[in-house]
Amino acid sequence: MKKAGTQDALRSQSDFHRKLQSGQIAPLYLFEGAERYLRDQALKTLADAAVDASVRDFNYAAISVAQGDLDEAIALAKQFPMISARRMIVVTGFEAISDDDQLELLKNYLRNPVETSVLVFVSDGLDNRRNISTMLRKTCEVVSFEALDERGGAPTWIRDYVTRAGCSIDQASATYLVGMVGVDLLRLSNELDKLIAFVGDKGRITQDEIDGLVRHSREHSNFELTDAIVEGNRKKALSLLHRIFDNASDSPQTLSLMILGAIASNYRKMLGAKELMRQNAPNSEVAKLVGLPPFKVGSFNEQVRRIETSQLLKGMERIAATDLALKTSMATPRLLLEVLICELCPAKSERLAGFQR
Repeated sequence: MKKAGTQDALRSQSDFHRKLQSGQIAPLYLFEGAERYLRDQALKTLADAAVDASVRDFNYAAISVAQGDLDEAIALAKQFPMISARRMIVVTGFEAISDDDQLELLKNYLRNPVETSVLVFVSDGLDNRRNISTMLRKTCEVVSFEALDERGGAPTWIRDYVTRAGCSIDQASATYLVGMVGVDLLRLSNELDKLIAFVGDKGRITQDEIDGLVRHSREHSNFELTDAIVEGNRKKALSLLHRIFDNASDSPQTLSLMILGAIASNYRKMLGAKELMRQNAPNSEVAKLVGLPPFKVGSFNEQVRRIETSQLLKGMERIAATDLALKTSMATPRLLLEVLICELCPAKSERLAGFQR
């Protein structure tokens, strides 16, 4: 089953909140997606609607079933609430359950859920090949929490956040802030709270305040840079490289070696993933090799499948040559990395001419 895109995810969240406001609370939910800030906010809203705060200690439970104890979660869901209309059980760690007895127990409950219980399954991302994923998606009200995109979703979210606080920020400044911080909404909310406190009531946040108060995230930029190279997006990769150099406190030589190390590491991971996929290894093994959480390995694999092994090997050769040049050449480190990026991200005309052969 295809994962929800950003717009689908936002639509599912909007539907969820609209139904809650009209008093519609489902007995089964699946909260899926890696955007934890929005997911945690939705969980809190659901708990507030489903269980009275004064008796929540008796009627709310969060349980991880990673050790295969799904029966404990089901048993809690079957209990009647205490001095409350409903009880709520939040379940995590269920993604890898494949035991037939556990799955049969879950299937029976999903067929006839207890109406006075709200059973919420929470996951960063499900493996579509597993039966439990299909079962939950068919029976639960699915609410998706995909990460917001940099160009539209995250800047729009920033403007809404600032407006709710009684301040203002234009689209360009919101996009500029995303470029510095990334799309992690928890980090963005922390930076926005700082900016809102600085400009005061009805204040306006501009790029000047952002430059003065928000530290640029080199970790985020390095991550973006390697992603842009894998995507073959030369313009974006060069832009990110310039941003990293313009905001760096390290020497150009040190910075260049760090960036080159990040690029080389990504290529080695892609080669390793390519080999595991050739052997039909499960996503969990790929995730372990590349050091990614399971929910992210799917999109990583999709990227890797689009790149030929010969292209990756050619890239490793160019990375090694750049490493040598950084240590022996008279050219500036920045120029050497610019040349490398152009070689790893050939223009369309170069690709058609067989640049990567």
